[in-house]
Amino acid sequence: MKQKELIEALYNKKLFDQIDLDQTVTKLVNDSRQVEAGACFIAIKGENFDGHQAIAEVVAQGAKLIIVEQLPANYQTIPANFVLVDSSFRAQAILANKFYQEPSRKLKVVAVTGTNGKTTTSSMISDLLTSLDHKTGKIGTLHYKVADTYYPAVNTTPNALHLQALFAEMLERGCQDAVIEASSHALSLGRLWYTDVDCAIFTNLTREHLDFHKTMDNYAYAKSLLFSQLGQAFHQGRPRLAIINKDDPYWEVMAQATAADLVTYSLVDEEATAYASQIQNKETGLAFKLHFNDQVFELELPMRGHYNVSNYLAAFLCLACYYEIDVANILRATKDFKGVSGRMEVLALNKDFDVVVDFAHTSDALERVMQELVSHKQGRLLALMGHSGGNRDSGARPGIGDVLFNYADYIVFTADNPRFEDVTKICHEMIGQHDEKPYTIVEDRKAAVITMLEMAQSGDVLLFAGKGGEGYQIIGDQKIPYDDAEEIMAYYQEN
Repeated sequence: MKQKELIEALYNKKLFDQIDLDQTVTKLVNDSRQVEAGACFIAIKGENFDGHQAIAEVVAQGAKLIIVEQLPANYQTIPANFVLVDSSFRAQAILANKFYQEPSRKLKVVAVTGTNGKTTTSSMISDLLTSLDHKTGKIGTLHYKVADTYYPAVNTTPNALHLQALFAEMLERGCQDAVIEASSHALSLGRLWYTDVDCAIFTNLTREHLDFHKTMDNYAYAKSLLFSQLGQAFHQGRPRLAIINKDDPYWEVMAQATAADLVTYSLVDEEATAYASQIQNKETGLAFKLHFNDQVFELELPMRGHYNVSNYLAAFLCLACYYEIDVANILRATKDFKGVSGRMEVLALNKDFDVVVDFAHTSDALERVMQELVSHKQGRLLALMGHSGGNRDSGARPGIGDVLFNYADYIVFTADNPRFEDVTKICHEMIGQHDEKPYTIVEDRKAAVITMLEMAQSGDVLLFAGKGGEGYQIIGDQKIPYDDAEEIMAYYQEN
């Protein structure tokens, strides 16, 4: 695409051209390390680095078109064209959509938002579609998936440039569908601008990220942006669809934000579009009855936690209503569903106690998990937990501690993603004034895992919470490879 074609998409711009605008843009980048000859570089002011500081470097590497919020003092002597905009974040979303030729319009895009359940719900949708012979892409906390290729996840929802590039790759690989997790940060920061979402799903809203959003109302507003941005245009002859959890107090906020058609799900309200009743724990997972279109279906899920029935209802409605897949085929695909890594995952260790790995990292999610485990434990419940919000929402820590001391018989406090915070300080902020249950602090998470495993007795349940399938720890400014399940399996291979 030629430079002049690309920048035609921007209304609010000032062009300072030094060279031929007919030159071809070979690549769109916002990272100076990815520049190549003929690239367009978008200077983004990030948390830790301002791309405007790298202009001399990227021009030396061959960038010919530079998008900026502030012109360099010597721009007239630099052999590149500059486009001055008010917001390079906004320009990035517009230019990425233009450069990759509006890829999300050519895909069926499903976006899931909420505090808890995004990964489970999106994984269920993707896995069920795959069982029904769809070639899918998936973007979320665990990984980015393009057909059968997997990439490590940088953020739950990547920036607009990376996101549009992934959509374009999905199309090249023959994908029909894109299932994405839409985080509140991504919605607030415009990472989903110009992503043409067809079906939006709301799971729930509980306290998280208040260091960023400040209030629950602001947090709810950020989530509601996904629904307001569905717009009012039909796509392929049909309206967009919103799927909303009617059991959550914020469900009406999401419903009022959108002009899309609306379906709901519930574990308590029989008037919801999809309703589940008679949920029972079984050795292999959960059994329940699904009520939909005046019919009742009996199902089983290979997962623990009644809340996972709620997540399944969202996935079911996506396939039944948005994709219009026959219910019999959805139920057939459900029988092949294997569960989600790191979400109430019971490790197959052949021991006389259970080891459970779960991503629960908010007080609400942790309470749901621990309520479930307490309800059928035979011995003790031992819990290992840190707080993922190092240098972030420290106000969430007392609530996490309250849940741990309420349900666990023994607690190992440790690191999660401490970033630059002292781990012992984080742990003491979770402990607060509690002393009614025995506990210990083991700063190194690998050592903490061993501490837990060495305490296990017959009939115990050991919960390793907070990381789930997240394959790293953030210590300082480094992402260090780490996986709870791998550490646990490695311990038993050596002992």
